[in-house]
Amino acid sequence: MTIVVGITGGIGSGKSTLSSFLKKKGYSVHDSDKEVSLIYKKPPTEFKKILIKAGLKKAIRKNYIDKEIIISKLFEDQKMKTKIEKYLHYEVKKKRNIFIETKKAKKENIIFLDIPLLFENNLDNLFTKIICVVSKKKIRQKRVEKLKKISKKIFVQIAKNQTSDKERKKRADYLIVNNRSKKNFIKNADSVIKDILK
Repeated sequence: MTIVVGITGGIGSGKSTLSSFLKKKGYSVHDSDKEVSLIYKKPPTEFKKILIKAGLKKAIRKNYIDKEIIISKLFEDQKMKTKIEKYLHYEVKKKRNIFIETKKAKKENIIFLDIPLLFENNLDNLFTKIICVVSKKKIRQKRVEKLKKISKKIFVQIAKNQTSDKERKKRADYLIVNNRSKKNFIKNADSVIKDILK
């Protein structure tokens, strides 16, 4: 039986660092954020139509979608946010299901799915185990500003729309705290993986 592990956590907590570590170890990892990025880089006609209908035509460039324009507008219009997220979540779900089915067919021992909004979308039942990465808000904000060039204002808006760490702690099987060095984080992550594979 394939062990299906969900990875989640707030923006800037270190999910991507964990996913990169797991890939280097040779594990199969599905990254929801990467799937969304691909849609923005090579937008299907249907997505462009949704954006035009939502009044976001100026976000459509020749060969890609300007994500920054969309993010800044999303939190001003809940209806628009719901429509765009509904499309993106559906597309990512299709890719996620294919990933799980393919890996199970290959009888892989363990697979990982990095899903930022795992708890928000009540996907708990998809997984054998759930790992939650938690980190102090100030640290997360600094990481996001430095690595993703996201402003404090956007960070606050995104964080506000995500589940609290208190809720994450209740629902996760494993917690990895990422407030110290990367080396310390990876060491803790390695220990969690070993425990899951016992």
